[in-house]
Amino acid sequence: MAAVGKGDVEAPPPAQFPYDVTQGELLAMNEAKDTTALKSIGGANGLAKKLLSDLHKGLDPQGQGLASIEAHVDAYGENKFPEVPPKSFLALVWGNLQDPVIIILIIAALVSTILGAAIAEQRKHGEWIEGVAIWVAIIIVVSVSAGNDYQKDRQFRKLNAQKDKIMVKVVRGGHTELIENTQLVVGDVYLLDTGDKVVADGICFDSQGLVVDEASLTGESDPIKKNPEDDCWVRSGTQVTEGSGKLLIVAVGENSEWGKTMALVGEAGDDETPLQVKLTWVASTVGKVGFAVAICCFAALLIKWCVVNKGFPVKKINQNGPIQFFLYSVTIIVVAVPEGLPLAVTISLAYSMKKMMKDNNFVRVLAACETMGGATAICSDKTGTLTENRMTVVEGWFAGKSYDHCPQPEELPQDVCDELKLNCALNSKAFVLDNGPKIDFVGNRTECALLMMLRNWGCDYASVRDEYDASVFKVFGFSSTKKMASATIKFADKFRHYNKGAAEWVLKRCTSMYDGARVIEMTEVERARLMEVVTGMAKRGLRCICLTYTDYPLVDDSRPLDFFEDSDYLDRNLVAMAIVGIKDPVRKEVPEAVRVCQRAGITVRMVTGDNIHTAQHIARECGILTDDCIALEGPDFRKMAAQELLPLLPKLRVLARSSPEDKLTLVSMLKQQGEVVAVTGDGTNDAPALKESDVGLAMGIAGTEVAKEAADIVIMDDNFSSIVKSVLWGRSVFTNIRKFLMFQLTVNFVALVIAFFGAVIDGHEPLNVLQLLWVNLIMDTMGALALATEDPNPELLLMKPYGRNENLITRIMWKHILVQGCYQLFWMFFILYGAPKILTDARYAIEPKEDFWMRECSSKLKSNTAQLCNIMNYCGFPYHEPDPFGTDTVNSDTCSLYASWKNVNRTVPSDARTAMCDFSVTAGGVRSECDLYKAWQSAKKTMNDEYATHTDDEYRPVLSILFNAFIFCQIFNEINARRINDEYTIFTGLFTNPIFVTVIAVTAVFQIIIINVPFINSKFFKVQRLTWQEWLVTVAIGLGAIPLSLATRFITKVMPENCLRGTRVHASTGRSLSGKPNSRTTSGGSRTVSGARAMSGNPQNQHHRGKTVS
Repeated sequence: MAAVGKGDVEAPPPAQFPYDVTQGELLAMNEAKDTTALKSIGGANGLAKKLLSDLHKGLDPQGQGLASIEAHVDAYGENKFPEVPPKSFLALVWGNLQDPVIIILIIAALVSTILGAAIAEQRKHGEWIEGVAIWVAIIIVVSVSAGNDYQKDRQFRKLNAQKDKIMVKVVRGGHTELIENTQLVVGDVYLLDTGDKVVADGICFDSQGLVVDEASLTGESDPIKKNPEDDCWVRSGTQVTEGSGKLLIVAVGENSEWGKTMALVGEAGDDETPLQVKLTWVASTVGKVGFAVAICCFAALLIKWCVVNKGFPVKKINQNGPIQFFLYSVTIIVVAVPEGLPLAVTISLAYSMKKMMKDNNFVRVLAACETMGGATAICSDKTGTLTENRMTVVEGWFAGKSYDHCPQPEELPQDVCDELKLNCALNSKAFVLDNGPKIDFVGNRTECALLMMLRNWGCDYASVRDEYDASVFKVFGFSSTKKMASATIKFADKFRHYNKGAAEWVLKRCTSMYDGARVIEMTEVERARLMEVVTGMAKRGLRCICLTYTDYPLVDDSRPLDFFEDSDYLDRNLVAMAIVGIKDPVRKEVPEAVRVCQRAGITVRMVTGDNIHTAQHIARECGILTDDCIALEGPDFRKMAAQELLPLLPKLRVLARSSPEDKLTLVSMLKQQGEVVAVTGDGTNDAPALKESDVGLAMGIAGTEVAKEAADIVIMDDNFSSIVKSVLWGRSVFTNIRKFLMFQLTVNFVALVIAFFGAVIDGHEPLNVLQLLWVNLIMDTMGALALATEDPNPELLLMKPYGRNENLITRIMWKHILVQGCYQLFWMFFILYGAPKILTDARYAIEPKEDFWMRECSSKLKSNTAQLCNIMNYCGFPYHEPDPFGTDTVNSDTCSLYASWKNVNRTVPSDARTAMCDFSVTAGGVRSECDLYKAWQSAKKTMNDEYATHTDDEYRPVLSILFNAFIFCQIFNEINARRINDEYTIFTGLFTNPIFVTVIAVTAVFQIIIINVPFINSKFFKVQRLTWQEWLVTVAIGLGAIPLSLATRFITKVMPENCLRGTRVHASTGRSLSGKPNSRTTSGGSRTVSGARAMSGNPQNQHHRGKTVS
């Protein structure tokens, strides 16, 4: 070691890692799957000791110092991934500035500002102000758009954060607990079950047939068996497809294999939803129309400007010239391109997702929001969705005797009680948590009901599990295919195999039964008697579970090596001990929710694994199964050919004893018939059906992580009524977009028509650049915010579903767009062309050009004023007047040129140059341009320029009225747009929607500021203050849109059927919303709008009505 010199400071020794195994060692071992290194430290048990954990008890939640949870987090990190930082507001502003239309607008504004400031003549007229105003408008538009994007991003981040929250089971302090996945730490004992998503890396030290799908990490499709001997390394990001097991956590968060992968991949962006794709097409089409109008306006204005200026004077291009025309045309494109449509979808989806979360709907896939609104069929599970999922054993058959209640231990033989305790406690993965007065069930609810029965018997199931933990040889979880679960316990003298499951399935495997005193053979007569007991309980709506056992010798050379690996070998020659009837009451709100669905034109079907009698009882109680509908059992459903099933589908309401494959088949067939299908699921095997459906609905409480991953929406409370709310929200999203579309297309229609005709007819832009940008802000951003955030209207559930191919714009919407558009155009054209001529008030009159020249000539010209004014006003260059005696002033002494031509005995020529320069030239001669003619040309240009400026001032009162009336027409039409199906209820809920009211109020306040505040009105928006009478008239014109809309709705309802009639139909009455019967068929096979389902196939199939098909 080198000596430390004077002044040198010796580096402190590296800090000692607090635990016996460092993070680096642990990560290296985990990354390399180094089983040798693991064995060298004593395997999982030795590693647990080094981590101050315990494979049986886990970490101590009350531990102090290094034994504490916090110390493990400090040393090995927390189970969180670093978030991709959100885009800053400035980054979003920059993104909005990349819009091609905005870039064109910026260039045009830049040119206008520079020319307006650099050229002295234009500077004198303040032409630079318009350029500055456009800069301000661009900043406002871009900032508002960026603000919307920022809010949307924050909203989605909050919602997406929910996706990553998973409740996991761990053992801490010897007790099983539920914690959030982010609370998992290195050293935890992590319990895995079928369907779970693995959220941290760990070592499997206890496997009960644990099989993991590692395709997300390795790409390999074959699931991998995990056990302590062969492959104990389990990675985060994988999924458990079979079995169960226990892990010792060795890596969390960004140190896990999934965390490292996520760090490399980053986050993918959201795909466009189908509605966004449709709207993008609409926006593109409308934009093309706007582009064509903009080109026509630019061409018309430019041609007129060139004609007036007799050429292309470059010095005047920024003085109400080509620069302004180009800006105007670009602004028309800005207004015409409805970029607010995709924005409206995004706002509506973000808003709806937030609200749906409060209604216990967690949306994982954006498109599901809108698709759910078009659902025509819902295939629902029974347990937990239609029922409360609070199961209780209420009666049963125990050891040869039936009980109409759940018997107490003293009513049963002791050996029966002991066996049932072992079966219920050990042949189960569920557990019960005491949360104060409330008891929470975790795991399979049927198993929880059996655990509660043990509790009521005074038996602590946890103690039983602890006592027999070392003896548990194999555990086979519940299989939806076999409808049973089992566990094999190794005793000193035998293996005892405990089995429980669906009674009618388990009884088929029984060869013996316990009659209260001994085990006797189960004859066919006894089996039939027990089946009658099961059927009786099932018809009362009870789930029937049979509890059995069988024994195997410890050693038997005749059995195959994999005998204990397959439960099918073990579940034979069973001894029936008890059949329990478990009651799961129907949720109180479900029958009404089912009725709401049926009124909304949605067919509700129950797809359950339960006995058909139980399923029918519950389905009738819910209102799903009626006398004219049928129920099928899964085995029969599977045997039937497609041509047999198709005629039955419209009447099929219950599919009992179904497998996940049956559910998948049903969903596929319904989709082939044109139905939009929503499916609920909770098990791992439900994933294919959830994926196949249009909207997959996973259960948030009972659902496995695999099911949730496959689903589009997670129902947080597992409640059917929450599914109905998702339908309402889905319809609301679609309807809100239609509201905004109807509002925007009306504004587009009117703005483009008046812009085109104003430019083509007289070269005046009715709405200038700044005004159009303000209209665009109201129309796109403000309109999207107001109409896309409307809360659902319960009336939406009285309409038929939208179906798969519903048009975005209905005939009713076109009717309102055209009626409101024509109303607004009438007033716009009247104000623009009629008011100056009809109204006597001089305020609105447009002074004729000749009058202005006569009145202002002497004041506007600087030299030779008298002669030039005389020539321009009396000699016909360009104007003349008859004298009081009716003589034309051109050839009278009134014209100063007349005397010169009179001397040569000629009248004044009509050509200006000849008249002013050739009067002293002999006949046939021509003089070059003279000074008088040149002075006249200059004076004429001055007067034309002055009149152009004067005309702008003259039109300002009229255009101010037009602008104000136009804005208030949009404000009140926005209220009309709240109802798009001829309803009268346009004011319903108006004042309970703070966003809508705020947008309307802000728009009105800013409009008042624009009109009334000096400099803003005159220099920026080029309007002038209105009188109170003008305010009254313009607001009244806008307000008139509301009675016109109501009158349109009324007339439509009373008039005979015609092309303007509505196409939306009331779901329960089959009547169109305009009040007349409507039997129009929509896409989707035989489904009609009135709700009837046509039965295809042979008449003999009709005998199934009201019967169970078996």
